[in-house]
Amino acid sequence: MNDSVRREALAAEAAPAATELTAREQAVFTLLRAHPGRLYTRADILERVWGLDFSGDERVVDAYVNRIRRKLEGGGGPRIETVRGAGYRCVLPENPERPAWPDLPQWPVGARRLLELVSAAGDRPDDLLQGLLDSLDSVPGLDSLTLLRLSPHASPEVLAAAGSPPPRWPPLPAPGAAGGTGSGPLSGLITLPTASGTTPGTMSGIVSSVDAPVLLLPVPTAAEPGLTLAFTGQPGAEWDADVQASLRGAAAPVAGALHRALEVRAGQQALGQLREQVRVLEDRAVKARQDSAALLGLTHLLEDARSVPDILNVSLPVLAELAGTDACAAWFTHAGGPASAALHRTGLPVTPPARHVSDPAHPGDLTVEIGDQTLSLRPVGTRTQAASPLLPVAARCAALALTQATLLRALERTALTDEYTGLGNRQAFLADLHAEVAFAARHGAQFAVTLVDLGNIRYLNATSGYAGGNDLISRLARTLRTVTRIEDRAYRLNGATFALLLRLPQEPGGAVRGWQDRLGAALTQLKQAAPVPLDLQTSLVVCPQDAASTSELLRQALEELGPVQPPAPPLPGTADHPLSSPQDRRRPHDG
Repeated sequence: MNDSVRREALAAEAAPAATELTAREQAVFTLLRAHPGRLYTRADILERVWGLDFSGDERVVDAYVNRIRRKLEGGGGPRIETVRGAGYRCVLPENPERPAWPDLPQWPVGARRLLELVSAAGDRPDDLLQGLLDSLDSVPGLDSLTLLRLSPHASPEVLAAAGSPPPRWPPLPAPGAAGGTGSGPLSGLITLPTASGTTPGTMSGIVSSVDAPVLLLPVPTAAEPGLTLAFTGQPGAEWDADVQASLRGAAAPVAGALHRALEVRAGQQALGQLREQVRVLEDRAVKARQDSAALLGLTHLLEDARSVPDILNVSLPVLAELAGTDACAAWFTHAGGPASAALHRTGLPVTPPARHVSDPAHPGDLTVEIGDQTLSLRPVGTRTQAASPLLPVAARCAALALTQATLLRALERTALTDEYTGLGNRQAFLADLHAEVAFAARHGAQFAVTLVDLGNIRYLNATSGYAGGNDLISRLARTLRTVTRIEDRAYRLNGATFALLLRLPQEPGGAVRGWQDRLGAALTQLKQAAPVPLDLQTSLVVCPQDAASTSELLRQALEELGPVQPPAPPLPGTADHPLSSPQDRRRPHDG
């Protein structure tokens, strides 16, 4: 047997039936048992057990393994397993029955005491101190045991305690501070005054009858130089040198266990803080994903919203959700702006908070500029979660959509409005006329087209100047506004030609007669008040009675233009009679 085999045999644990094995069998078993699970080929076993000079058949290993198996059979210990085509390995039993501490009786008393405390208390420093305190019930007057961390010019920090420690420790000299034993940690017996408001204790070998004895024992550790065990006695107790020695002897074995317990507790606290931070980060990540999805949804909704109310309806619930409140209110600070609105984060309308233009700004208000107006957004409600960082971004998205809608509305108004009179222009008239023709054809409704033309506008411009002509055109536009109803619309088609669209009832006779009377009276009054003679002409065409298409309505209205006639008193019995022809409607008072 070579030296390596001897070393492995000495280090390996003896088998349960080792007395029945021969020396060569024991060497083979020890080699396999020293490294459980490791695969050995026949060549490996021959080299380690028989040596390099062995020249026999390697099948001898199989014979020895079979004999070892027969001798160890039924012992409940390790077994040798054959790996076909490879070699042998040792397999340990799943639950080996062996003593946890086979040499426990030979341990020192302190080590056995430490094992008992750790086994009973686990890794909690308070339980370790309590177990140590319970084992010292023979010490006279021992009241509590405290683990302190000393710090200069401050009261000690209590890390763990057992028994009834003082409610508040006075400042004690820290390691290396004045009052300690040289430059080392504070150690020894001191007195702790029991009356509140007294000065800190001093190092003393004689204990006063009104003071409590305290034995301070530093816990030797490089990581925590200020750790100190404090044995506190009852007031008036006296501890001689033998008691102090017994306390020191009892505390010595648990110093390392206490340090380890503090490390375990610090690790658990750090793990708890880490888990809390991970939970907070996960919550933030979930909230960020939700906010991002809400912002993305808002951008999609704003693409389809065109008017200011539509934009507020889709944006206010999202803004309330991002603001962490129940609802969000919006209003324009200028008097001419749209009315205030408030929506719950579920999309339901709520009562907006009372606010005036002169009110001071609220701390939670968001202000965005939309053209020449200012939009104020205010989160309201009892829900007070933290606002999302995406809230300003969402507010800017809503403000951009409102700005675009406002500008688009202004462009549409400019494109469809006559800049001089404020009436609709030719494009607006044609668009509305097409819509009215389609509506009348679909629903069987009726409407009328009226043209009003100032025929001598060129003569007026030549005699009175363009200023005088423009003034007469403005007067004519104001006159048309006064005679139209809220559902009627007036337009300026070109320089001095105006058009009106009039909604009519199912039986339009009386309504047409009343409209002609109002228009004739107003235009007659305008002619009488004008400084120069006016050539005013009018016409009226009913759809679909007179024409059913846009081109036919315009053509017939232009053909029927005639001088304005003042209204005449209605004939008896004919005031509400329907007009039979366009000629009769144009001159209802002619005989």
